[in-house]
Amino acid sequence: MARRSCAALGLACFAILAAAAGATQYKVGGDNGWAVPAAAAESFNTWAEKTSFQIGDELVFVYPKDKDSVLLVEPADYNTCNTSSYDKQFDDGSTTFTLDRAGAFFFISGVEANCRANEKLIVMVAGGPAAAPQGSPTPAAPAPSSSGGGGKAPPSSSSSSSSSSPNAPAAKNSTAKGSPHAGGGNKNGAGVTVAGFLASFVGCVAYATLAF
Repeated sequence: MARRSCAALGLACFAILAAAAGATQYKVGGDNGWAVPAAAAESFNTWAEKTSFQIGDELVFVYPKDKDSVLLVEPADYNTCNTSSYDKQFDDGSTTFTLDRAGAFFFISGVEANCRANEKLIVMVAGGPAAAPQGSPTPAAPAPSSSGGGGKAPPSSSSSSSSSSPNAPAAKNSTAKGSPHAGGGNKNGAGVTVAGFLASFVGCVAYATLAF
């Protein structure tokens, strides 16, 4: 009986460690960070379309906290750059956002002029349909167009909040707490996270020792 329990525990630990090791951290905007894209620079949405995001991946937004912020918004607010209505607001200057579900996430700058200058981002996480109007077929491709940051999002509010469902929407205009500071080593916009991996490994080893 004890051997079976240990074997099952070992499989569970392996699954946890594999998931933790597979998470990737992406620095939005690369060296330029979360800012209005330069005239010749690749837009945020063009970059996002070429990136395969998975559940558990992290986005790192780096920006001057006294001049800018990050808003997680509904598709309609994304389209109109409405900075007065949002699901979450981040203004700590170095925001780490975990993609905790499949589907679409919509981000805009907290400065309306910046948003209208294409400081805005749609991230599609594998495993979920894109937001679409009710009664319309689900699109097979991500919502933004290949031309980049100016593309409009589908006018739906059913799948843009990272912590709410259609039946229980998040409170509007709620300022989020400061997120943990992003780690280094992501020169090209991506790096593997290790904190979760180490924590899971230590926990599993300790638990397995006690169970045995």
